[in-house]
Amino acid sequence: MIATPNRKGTKNNTLVTAAISLLVLLTGCAKSGQFPVINQDNSNQSSGVAPSDPPSETSDEGSSETPLPATPPVEIPSYKMTALSWETSKNPERKLWSEYLQNILINEWSSLLNGASDITNFCPTYDQLNIDQKANVWAQIFVAIAKYESAYSPTSRMHETTMGNDPVTNQPVYSEGLLQLSYQDIQWAPWCEFDWSKDRSLSATDPRKTILDPYLNLNCGVGIMAKQIKSKGSIVVSSGVYWAVIKSGGKYQQISNIQSMVKALSLCK
Repeated sequence: MIATPNRKGTKNNTLVTAAISLLVLLTGCAKSGQFPVINQDNSNQSSGVAPSDPPSETSDEGSSETPLPATPPVEIPSYKMTALSWETSKNPERKLWSEYLQNILINEWSSLLNGASDITNFCPTYDQLNIDQKANVWAQIFVAIAKYESAYSPTSRMHETTMGNDPVTNQPVYSEGLLQLSYQDIQWAPWCEFDWSKDRSLSATDPRKTILDPYLNLNCGVGIMAKQIKSKGSIVVSSGVYWAVIKSGGKYQQISNIQSMVKALSLCK
């Protein structure tokens, strides 16, 4: 009767194998419960962008979720601009124009912050202001000029009937954009980045034209004013002024209106 003990040995071996397999299975499930798989498609994790709302604080005990990183602190600008006259809820792009003006006045055209002989006619408190506030005032001056030059329209154009042909375009001279500038200005104002070779194939009022780009137009105009202040010392002059709206005694001058717009700033009261 040798077969009987062999069957018992086989049965015992089978039970031992089953027990070991069950133990391994249970151990594997426990481990997978402790270390859940993280979804690799989560954009916040893969891109390194923190969620808009940081996760709430929870105890590590009993938690199966991997905490997300907290939202990094956002740097708050040290100066908050006083809103300029052209800013409205219907024209959100103008706030960006304002911020751009503030930036270039401080970083590119800071000579203007020294003021002008007649700056207090526009802002009586100018000499008591700090650098940021002075840039804010100058930004409002350019906004006021733009109101009477282009009605804040970046695609505004006017044919200058008494100025002949523009040597850059070989076409009649037009004043264009927010500050009503011309292609010929690049001949004496090299900081003006108008490119007729790119613009010539576009329609007259195509906003893609470099001269109609609000930022290029504003930077060119601010530089022109800086050049005028350097040579003339004043915002309002009777000759050698670029814009008719600030020409003393000129037919199209809007000096008192522009001064009133600037004085309306809380900084100037």
